[in-house]
Amino acid sequence: MGLNQQDRTELTRLGERIQKTFIAVRDALPDHAQTIGGFTKYLDYNRSNSQRFFSACKANSGLQVLVELPGIHALKQLLQKLSPMLSQSLMSQVNQVVTLFVQCIENNAKSHADLKRRILAPLHQIDDNNETTNHKAQLYKAAQALLKFSVEEIFCVYILRKNQNDPRYLQEVALISKSGINRQVGAVPFVQFYTHPHPEHFKGPIAITRTSTLQPNEFTLGVSKEYSSAGFLEAFSTYSPSNSGLVFDPLPSNNCYVTFVFNNPDEVVNPLHQNSPCSSTSLSIKNPAKKLTMLVLLEKQIDKCSTVNIGCYHSNQKVEEGKLKASDLWTERFPEFPELKITSLEERFAHSQLQPAQKDKLRYLLDVSGTRTDDFICYATEVDYPIWSSTYRIYFEHQ
Repeated sequence: MGLNQQDRTELTRLGERIQKTFIAVRDALPDHAQTIGGFTKYLDYNRSNSQRFFSACKANSGLQVLVELPGIHALKQLLQKLSPMLSQSLMSQVNQVVTLFVQCIENNAKSHADLKRRILAPLHQIDDNNETTNHKAQLYKAAQALLKFSVEEIFCVYILRKNQNDPRYLQEVALISKSGINRQVGAVPFVQFYTHPHPEHFKGPIAITRTSTLQPNEFTLGVSKEYSSAGFLEAFSTYSPSNSGLVFDPLPSNNCYVTFVFNNPDEVVNPLHQNSPCSSTSLSIKNPAKKLTMLVLLEKQIDKCSTVNIGCYHSNQKVEEGKLKASDLWTERFPEFPELKITSLEERFAHSQLQPAQKDKLRYLLDVSGTRTDDFICYATEVDYPIWSSTYRIYFEHQ
């Protein structure tokens, strides 16, 4: 029998915690011991279990960490081998996560093998499938009433490819579209945030049309004329250099829509050029929203050396680009597990699950950025009632 979602959430969090601790152990050892063969020789430890230790370090999910781990007896042997090699504080963390893993097996399975079978089995639906969605809908309605502000749908697309002018970075092109923006009297103004450091001599967003061409080496921040309410660009009021926020006030109507286009050439580290363990894209839910659809198009050359992961986190968690991995945020992760799919871009997206309006916006971004779809893999996720004041982040962890 498989695990229910609550059990899988707890086990995922434990696996991410174990992975973070094991990575710290690996990095604390001499360079020659940071390979399977070196680890085996340096600790006089079984090679098969050494391989499982390194597989757990590289696993792309917390559940997969628990599947890859050596057995309980082998882990206890590892504790003995590591004890004279590590600092007291790190050794204390290792002892703690191994103890938690042993308790995890006792509470959830008959053995490690049984736990692995239960993890790999289909999700056991003992809870009402709609319960989580209902709770998130209640949060949406409460936040909407409290803030007097809501968004019907958020659709965003991120394109990550090598920067041809500066190989140290990836060029990130993004489209963020918000429809059904409803701001009541007394609510805060509409603000669109972005992560790039504030450019000098910035006066405001520019108008983008289908005939526009984004310059690869220039940071660009614009409002799409075709996919924004009339007068939205003119509603731009001011900007905040301290938090990179564009303020639009008053809005042109009570139920309006806007599409932003960003070109970011020098912020996301290129893992093929620099020693970067992780690239990521994210969207923070600043306003209560009913629906989130998020696409990430990743250049195939980068995808070949990457594993993909997705998580939902506190919005106030700072992420240092190119350094932070998904497992580092195990303390901030919400019990929200969006499904990540690979969607087809062939034949102009004829076979994808996107809505017609979403396909049009995706084509629009491809046109203004000069992007050929046959060079990319597309990852997609859909979330009903995304958690207000959270951040949905898709990671690409590089081998």
